[in-house]
Amino acid sequence: MSIAGASVLRLAAFEVRGAARTRWVAIGGGLFALAAAAVALAGLRSLSALGLAGAGAATDALVHLALLLPPLIGLLLGAGSLARDRERGMLALLATQPLRRGALPLAAFAGAVLASWAVVALGLGVATVVIAGVMTAADLVALGGVLAVSLAATATAVALGVLLSAATSTHHQATAAAASLWLFLALGMDLLLAGAAPGLQFGPAGLLAAVLLNPLEAARVLAVMVLGDGTSLGTFGAYLADRFGDAGALRLLTGCLAAWIVAPLLLAWRITTRRDV
Repeated sequence: MSIAGASVLRLAAFEVRGAARTRWVAIGGGLFALAAAAVALAGLRSLSALGLAGAGAATDALVHLALLLPPLIGLLLGAGSLARDRERGMLALLATQPLRRGALPLAAFAGAVLASWAVVALGLGVATVVIAGVMTAADLVALGGVLAVSLAATATAVALGVLLSAATSTHHQATAAAASLWLFLALGMDLLLAGAAPGLQFGPAGLLAAVLLNPLEAARVLAVMVLGDGTSLGTFGAYLADRFGDAGALRLLTGCLAAWIVAPLLLAWRITTRRDV
């Protein structure tokens, strides 16, 4: 391995340790685990009250939780990566090493995404333990789908956070921007569309465009389809099935999430290579 390659790996390992030590991982991981356990228990109780078996209701409830809290943690970790290192003088020090400056966003992404994925694994792992006694093979597959989509959504959030970290000057600016962006993607965009849709008369194609412009919403739709509950999407789900087919819709949404990872990292790379550390 070249000296530059070894330096990139060491930097990535350093970023992993730095991200894992932040309060976002400790506090966020604990909150997500507790919330996942509570949601799983609530789902089990609702099924028990109806006299039903399995863990379907718990899995459905976990989808919404797993696509809200982990992406927030990912955004905050990504936002704190380069900005934190810049304030501490680490970026200036790294600039003297045999390391291309463009590798910094990738290393920051690797560290933050691995720490964020640990939070996802912890929370869903706790939920799995809670519902293990009533899970069927189909429930296990469904929970695996929820895990995969949550990991992908969290990775998109980390990539956006790294972009904010590269574009801002201080850690506080990046953190504030990350929190604002999460509020917009998780809540604000839906409220905006709900208010504008009656006047603009969005059709299914317009709604699809709005979904693709919001990685959290794209992940939610993908999770619903992975769980095999596309009928809950109503006419929009019927449009996806008719226009793209089930497999085509899955590929479209998966490709959308991949683009939301690659594009912010490319922008972060461009900013990092052009600005002073």
